[in-house]
Amino acid sequence: MKDAVTPLEHAGHPSIPGKAETCAVPLRIKDQTAHAPSGPVALPNVKVVFTLSGWARVASSTGEVALEAGTILTIPPGLECSGFPVGHARTVTFYFHPDYLADQMRWLPLRHPLVHCLHRALKSEPALHTLHLGSAAMRDLAPRLVSLSQFPDGEVTDFTMLSIASDVFDAVGRLSGQARGTVSDSIKAPDREVAAAVALLRTHLRRRWSVKELAQAVALSPSQLTRLFRAQLGMSPAAFLRQLRSERMAELLATTRMSIGDAAEAVGWRDLATASRSFKQRFGIAPSAYANTCDQPFSPRYGVTTVTPSSVPSQSPGLAFELSR
Repeated sequence: MKDAVTPLEHAGHPSIPGKAETCAVPLRIKDQTAHAPSGPVALPNVKVVFTLSGWARVASSTGEVALEAGTILTIPPGLECSGFPVGHARTVTFYFHPDYLADQMRWLPLRHPLVHCLHRALKSEPALHTLHLGSAAMRDLAPRLVSLSQFPDGEVTDFTMLSIASDVFDAVGRLSGQARGTVSDSIKAPDREVAAAVALLRTHLRRRWSVKELAQAVALSPSQLTRLFRAQLGMSPAAFLRQLRSERMAELLATTRMSIGDAAEAVGWRDLATASRSFKQRFGIAPSAYANTCDQPFSPRYGVTTVTPSSVPSQSPGLAFELSR
């Protein structure tokens, strides 16, 4: 389903050796989750990094930016970066060949929120630039981004990839908020214990968690953990788990031929009615209606075979940080 968990190689890059390598195709899209710092490393591509969840800092020789769900980061070719996730950071990254991107930029309207950032990246200005969609907008865009990352290399034509990129950029234009510069002071990652608890919930999504068990895992009392979740994430641990399950269920419906019942079971729901109610609360439509919207050409769900819950790999094999205070 996804790439194996790797360190945050400049905010969402695929598993790459220590030296830079040239992307042989005009556009490649990769989905990754990082739990450990890494870098510095540089690539000859223009990178557009969509932050789906979690928090991280990305540093270069010219400055540092903070990432959270909803942040889009552009990295110019050749700029050496290091990544530092807080708990975890999940990203989908578009790797554009600079010549290909320059040729396609003419189709984007000048008012598009990403145009300014991309023009600077193509000029190889050694700076990181961010645009913030907001977590709710990224929540709506995330299943599409994840599905696009699953096209096998070499099995999609350049025309199809252009259509894919155009579709995503159109969505960004509709959902975008206010662009930010190279300093992201307004983004504040949660406390270490909260970030660790979030990563645990995301990693072991199917587990029947209790607040007591989760609190013990991060060396807090249940009341402390609940208070911190409400103060820093705006909801209780139980509500956050329901949110995670609904978002993962949406990904499965968007990228596989799973039935609604199997998708609900795969993310840990034991009651379909509860799963459907939580899903609708999160996305505004029933799971069945959502699945129908995903049956479109250019989607990996279109025409693929049925997948069972037992065949869906876990989102990550482990954590790369200490849980104690």
